[in-house]
Amino acid sequence: MVRLGMVVLIACLSLFSAALAQDRRWAANATIGTVHLSDTTSLDAMGAVLEFRALRWLTLGAAPTLVRRTAGAQTTSGFGDLPLTAAASKQLGTAWGPELAAAVSLTVPTGDAACGLGSGVSSVGVEAGAGISPAERVHVSMDASRSLSAVTLSSLDAPQSTWLDLDADVDVTGRLTASASLGGDFGGVDTAAAAREVGAGARYTLSGPLALSVDVTHRLSGAAPTWGLAVTLGTANAGLSALDPSSPLWHQRQVFVGGVNSRGRGKAGTGC
Repeated sequence: MVRLGMVVLIACLSLFSAALAQDRRWAANATIGTVHLSDTTSLDAMGAVLEFRALRWLTLGAAPTLVRRTAGAQTTSGFGDLPLTAAASKQLGTAWGPELAAAVSLTVPTGDAACGLGSGVSSVGVEAGAGISPAERVHVSMDASRSLSAVTLSSLDAPQSTWLDLDADVDVTGRLTASASLGGDFGGVDTAAAAREVGAGARYTLSGPLALSVDVTHRLSGAAPTWGLAVTLGTANAGLSALDPSSPLWHQRQVFVGGVNSRGRGKAGTGC
């Protein structure tokens, strides 16, 4: 399973240049992210997203990730689980350009669960959302995602919770887009520790569909990361999201999808 994750990640990166070619049905992203969970615990990740637009309204995606978890003197690193996603979207030709979207994801256990990398089991999750453009340069959206299994969709999610977020984008110039997000976990096992966080970011179009995004996040309350940073380069506008491609909180959560099991016990020198 670990070898499968490695093969898919290498394939995504090798197809990165092909995503910029004439066949625009293919797209790819590469992301580096880090989150600070506490004074002694942090997560780092390097991931890729490969997209294929099978139909005008249907996009298929895969997102292998290499992760590292540091907790005090203990360090665990390697490939996490592999998310596979099918996302459908529909933009209505009416005032404010409303958009509806939904996605279903299957997470394949490619990580080494014994070392805390992934869950060790397959899981299924869903996402749904809607967005509008109240002005020519402004886009606002809201979406919700939830795992249908006991395993969370992201390493940053609370067990048995639903993630909700509100996002806003403003096109500052023809190339630069500024974004802001507000989100958190609702429901779940421990409602007292439910995460609430905010995010801000910028997306700059370099050439054609190729864009660079830089996003930062900050905890408001609960078990959310104290702070986070994600840098993304590529042509896959939506990544694995069915809706808002510029959401700072989604960029953070996506790079840690299928990443690590927070209960992992990997140690330096154990081969994990």
